[in-house]
Amino acid sequence: MTKMPEVLTQTSPGRSGDMLSDLLESMHVTGMVLFRAEFREPWCVTSVDSGQMAAMLALGSSRVIPFHIIGSGGCRLELPGRDPVRLDSGDAVLLPYGGVHRLSGGDATAPVHIGQLLPQLPWAGMPLVEHGGAGVGTSVICGFIRCDELLFHPVLRHLPDVLHITPDTTPADHWLSTTIHHTVTEASKPQPGWRSMLPRLTELMFVEILRKHMQGLSADEVGWFAAYNDAVVGSALKLLHASPLEDWSLESLARGVGVSRTVLGERFNHFLDQPPMQYLAHWRLQLAAKHLKSSELPIKIIADHARYESEAAFSRAFKRRFGVPPGDWRRRQAQGLG
Repeated sequence: MTKMPEVLTQTSPGRSGDMLSDLLESMHVTGMVLFRAEFREPWCVTSVDSGQMAAMLALGSSRVIPFHIIGSGGCRLELPGRDPVRLDSGDAVLLPYGGVHRLSGGDATAPVHIGQLLPQLPWAGMPLVEHGGAGVGTSVICGFIRCDELLFHPVLRHLPDVLHITPDTTPADHWLSTTIHHTVTEASKPQPGWRSMLPRLTELMFVEILRKHMQGLSADEVGWFAAYNDAVVGSALKLLHASPLEDWSLESLARGVGVSRTVLGERFNHFLDQPPMQYLAHWRLQLAAKHLKSSELPIKIIADHARYESEAAFSRAFKRRFGVPPGDWRRRQAQGLG
């Protein structure tokens, strides 16, 4: 095998043991506050779905995760098939699957589509939407988290439809509460540099919400965060993320964790719906996609260090996973097509 290029060595993930950062970096997460809204009773608005939002903002095939922050007042969030969720001042809510939803006040009134209230694009600055009657007001900051629409999303695959966060007064929630407060303040009274500040604040909020979700999971949950918390699967994930290019086998990974191959396989399937070696193969392809996007390395070099015996074998695996060959995928990324 050829010597590993310096750029691949420098950008190999997992050296700090921070798997969540590895995954978020591979997904190219960015945040954006879209608009600020001032609603007065009675009021009710219906959202667009995430696909319509991505198309409206020309985001290509990116996944868009809407969020709302309640700056003051309170409202109700409704999704089809779910009980309404009460949101109060200081709360934040993420909708990982971007479904159509409704926000409303306490007084019944006919819903209005949010698209009817927003000005025509392009926007010179952050729009302010004002809607409703003359009653009690509610201030809402609306935005989204954007990430690459790659098929391997272990972080997002098992998240609930709604992540509703009410920061409490414990030290663990202080940073999240402060981040939400700063986001509301910066969006409500933009200061010089707000276009740089707000995306970073929303990205910090996203990571903090994921952390809080992970810490609050019960023992019977499944998904990537639950797997991270599990003694067996979490240990295996740390090994795979720390050294994704090592010549792992089910036997060597089980030995590294200190369990049998059967136990390791059963635990992986329970939490992640796939065996360990399949997870590793998908993660290597995710890293290869990251290098295709961020470097000009030849595809053969990337294929070699994704542990494929030939460029042709790598191309076949990549196409099965992402729908197009690696060369076509790289060109689409360069053209901003997602």
